[in-house]
Formats: sequence, structure tokens, C-alpha cells
Amino acid sequence: MSLKIFKLTFVLSFLFFCLFGTAQKEDYIWNMGDRRSQITFDTSWTPFKFNFNEDPMRFEWQQERKMNFDATCASICHPEGLLFCYSNGMSIDVADHNVLSGADTINYGSFWELWREGNGNIKRNFGFTIPQGMLFLPWPGRLDSIFFATIFVDDSFKNVNVGKFGILSKSGNNNKGKLILKDQSFHEGGLKNSMQAVKHANGKDWWLVIIDEDNIKYHIYLLNSEGLNFHKTQIIGKLNKGIDIGNAYFSLDGTKFVNIDALIWDRSTIISIFDFDRCTGTLSNGLFDNIPTYEGGLGIGAIFSPDGKYLYVNNDYELYQYDMLAQDMKQSRILLDTFDGFQSHPDPDFYFTTFGYWATGPDGKLYSVSGFGSARHMHVMHYPNDGGKSSKFQQHAIKIPNNHWTIPNFPHYRLGPLDGSPCDTLGLDNHPIAKYRYEADSIDYLRLRFTDLSYLRPETWNWDFGDGSPRVSTQSPYHTFSKPGVYNVCLTVSNENSSNTSCRTITLGTVSSDDASASRSDISLFPNPVQDYLLVTLGEYVPAHGKVMIYDVTGRPVITQRIYYGQNSVDMSAMQAGVYVWKVMDGKREIKEGMVVKI
Repeated sequence: MSLKIFKLTFVLSFLFFCLFGTAQKEDYIWNMGDRRSQITFDTSWTPFKFNFNEDPMRFEWQQERKMNFDATCASICHPEGLLFCYSNGMSIDVADHNVLSGADTINYGSFWELWREGNGNIKRNFGFTIPQGMLFLPWPGRLDSIFFATIFVDDSFKNVNVGKFGILSKSGNNNKGKLILKDQSFHEGGLKNSMQAVKHANGKDWWLVIIDEDNIKYHIYLLNSEGLNFHKTQIIGKLNKGIDIGNAYFSLDGTKFVNIDALIWDRSTIISIFDFDRCTGTLSNGLFDNIPTYEGGLGIGAIFSPDGKYLYVNNDYELYQYDMLAQDMKQSRILLDTFDGFQSHPDPDFYFTTFGYWATGPDGKLYSVSGFGSARHMHVMHYPNDGGKSSKFQQHAIKIPNNHWTIPNFPHYRLGPLDGSPCDTLGLDNHPIAKYRYEADSIDYLRLRFTDLSYLRPETWNWDFGDGSPRVSTQSPYHTFSKPGVYNVCLTVSNENSSNTSCRTITLGTVSSDDASASRSDISLFPNPVQDYLLVTLGEYVPAHGKVMIYDVTGRPVITQRIYYGQNSVDMSAMQAGVYVWKVMDGKREIKEGMVVKI
């Protein structure tokens, strides 16, 4: 081997390690919720986050956070899952919730001033109002740098959305990061409310897609090591121009793109579905459909199932499903669910939990915020790959303190190169990473459902349940264990390049009265203090007969409720304010206890 070839091989190997040898958890922290009170602790208006570094996902306060969100919300974590920075389009804050050096004002203009609130010298930015108006992307080939792009109204009187970008460095300022570049224009024409990105077929660069306000022209940019470059404009959509709302998404494998666009007053909604070529950056084979639109409706959403088999779209009141593998995709559309009328607060003007915008969780679930801006619940689709009623779409599944159309806008960071394509030129082969989640059956706690969450193109799956049973090659199997116990469950995924194994210790019930297995349980309560509903999340332990008991100061039990592995909602709204003791039990055995404050 020549020295030149050796050096090239070394560089490519090092680059592969930097891109794919890390945990790739850049989307594991979701910052959400309004910050209305800067002084008092008010659980109705206190910021919170979803933490996907835990399984099941945890809800945690961000009481120290100063930034408020309206609809624009973007963030990025270090590859290991620790939050680095986040933004509402008007400024950028870092993990300690202080402003990133130099980023107290980004995208400044008349619209920025319009969305600043407060009196005198005490002012704060409220956050921009575009749901998919910002993205953070690792800058290809520059390991220390992060690129960000924003769509916002540059002139509030003309009401025209434009695109600007900037660069920040993760080092400097005692490794808290600093702003390098901001407010650089890359598109000055009128744009829709949606911006999305997907990995180039080489596994390193990024395609950025924005949509013209007429819904006809799709503008495609390429982000590579040299910067952001205009690629081309495709005249491929259908006319739908006016005051609009909507969103767009790529399928997780990057082969499909959907844009749903609704005119607020004209009741015209167009769903546009395209194939996307990650090598050439080309949209093709447009398919268009319409769903009903309600006057003034703001809850327009679209998202693919993680495996790309299904597309889910909604207006405020109906949720539809398309089968992406059907010969006639339009004819495959079914009505999956309708809004059940639930209201999360007595005020009828703002708190209906209608349908809205979506995001894909790292846990493989789909999460949706309400189109009504202050609804205090979120919807969850637990098994989107199953389709139909088996997808288990659960309305108002999660009680949250408050939220204003906020759901983070992420690309799919865990997408590798398109192996064998003409653009697969960097030698960055997909080496699969194994990951899974599990849930217990509510009737038989020994029967578990395992959901594969592996990435980087796994082709085969091999499950070892740790109980001596035969191995299973199903991607997402069910398995019934014969008895309580502690099991080491391992998933191995493989393709032609390599294999990877993920093992987890799963504890099912207690074996005997002196068994220490229950000590492995991980129990969190949110919020605490609590005003109405307490979310009890039970992880790392599957109880045989779990229950939560809440006692008053006299030791009298005031609540006894059955709970299961995962998230459980406990209604404390009728209880008197005060301090209570909670205990989580498995049958007659106490697992853990603590204090909860009712306000």
C-alpha cells in the first residue's frame, strides 16, 4: 500500500469514526413549555423538557430556563445526548440556560421587535411563530461547528418569510460555545412555514428543502464542508397561495417527502407527497390529495411512520392514514381517528386538545401538539409502524404544564450513507447500531412487547431473551417469560458490514420477600409540586401488581391506583394543598417512597 493510499484510508476511517462512532443522540432533549413567570414558581407556566436519554422517556422541569417558545423551536445535543444549545429563532441559549456568546440577538428586524415583550428595561423575546422555522445541523467535515438556518418574517408589514443562516462553534468561551456568523441571507423570496433537512447519500452532507409561498416551487440547498450552496428550484407542487399553516417531513430513510399546506380562511388543504433522491437532491413522482379544512384551523400535520410504510396526516379534527406501499396510495387513505372533544382547561377559547404538529421521538413513538396554542395535553402514537388501530393513537395521552404550539424541529441525525449509490464515495459504510424499547402487557406482566429502534441499516435481527428459549429473528417480537426474575435480553443486528449487540437487564416482578430485584426500579414524578395530574414514570422494573399509594400527614391513604411499567397519570386535582407521602408497591412489597407537594 502506498503512503498516499494509506493516508487516504486513515482519513476516511477517522471521518467514519467521528460521524458514526458516537451515540448520535443529537435529538434526545426536547425543550418545551412556556416561560411566563420569571420570579414565582408557577407549574402552569414553567418550562419543561422531554429527556429521551432515559427509557421510558422522562419529563423534567427546566425552571432555570429563561427562554420562551411560541412555535419556532430547535435544539441540538452533543452526540452523547447532553444538551448543547437551543433557540426560538430570536436568540440562542446553551445548556446552562445562559445566552450563547454573541447570540443574544439573531435574525433581528421589525418582526423581532414585534415579538419582544415586557415593559421598560425588562424585556424578553417571546419566540418566533413559525412551527418548522429553524434547524440545527452539524457542519459536515467541521467537527467543532454547528450550522443553523431560520425562516422568519423579515418585515412584519409585508408578511414575507425569508431564510437566513449562521454558524456557531462548540468550543471557546470555556467550552460553552460562541457565535461565529449570523443573519446571513440565503433566500429572500416568500416562503412557507416549513423547512426540513436530510442527509446526502454520501452520509456526510445535508440537503435543505424550503417551499415557496405559492406551494409550487421547492428550493433545494446543499450544506457541505464549503458552506450552504443553492442547488436548484423545482416547479413541482400545486398552487395554494394565501395565509397558510402546515408542515413538512422526510421519511426517516430520506426516500419520501411530504408537505401539507392549508389556507386558514379558504378551506383549501393540499397534501403533496414526493419521492426524494438523496444522491441528486431531486423531488419526483408528485402525488397530491386533499383533506377537509376548517375555517381558522391551525392544526395541520403530517408525518411518516419510522419504517416509512405509513403516512399520517391531520386537520384539527380528523387523523388520516395512507399506505405508502399501496398501488393506489390515494385510495388507501382511511380515517384513523376523530377529535373526541376533550378540553384540558375550563377556558373554552384556548384549551381544546385538537390535533396539530408532529415529531418523531427517539423511542419510535410519534408525538403531537394541539393546534390550539395553550392546550395542556399532547397526543401519542405508540406503535406507528403497525398502522390502523394497532398503531395505538392515544388522544391527550400526556398531561403537560403548558405549551404554545411548541414541538422541536429535528432532521433524522441517525441516517447513514446510501450504500452502493453513485454518491457513496466516502467509504462511510453503514455499521448498524442495536437499540430497542419494551412494554409489558397490562393483563399478563410476563408478556413483553419489544420494539426495534436500531439504525444505520440493520438487515437481520437476533433476539436472546436470556431465559433459555430459542432465539428469535423477528424485528419487533412479543415474548412471554415463564416466571418472574431478572433477565439479560440482548438484541443483535447485522448487515453485510458488521454486527452490533445491545443488552438490557429486565426485571419482572419480585421472586421472594427478600428479593432485591425491585431496588433496580427507576421511579420519577412530574410535576412536583403538582396542581392536578401527577405523572408517575416507572422504569427498569416491571411489577406483577404495581400500585401507587398517596398518604396525607396523618398516614391515611387518600389515593390507591394501579400502575404499570412506563407512564401513569394520577389525578390529584381534588386533593387539598399540602405535603403528601407517596409509595410505589408491588403487591404487598414497598418498592420506593418519597414526598409530593400539592399546590
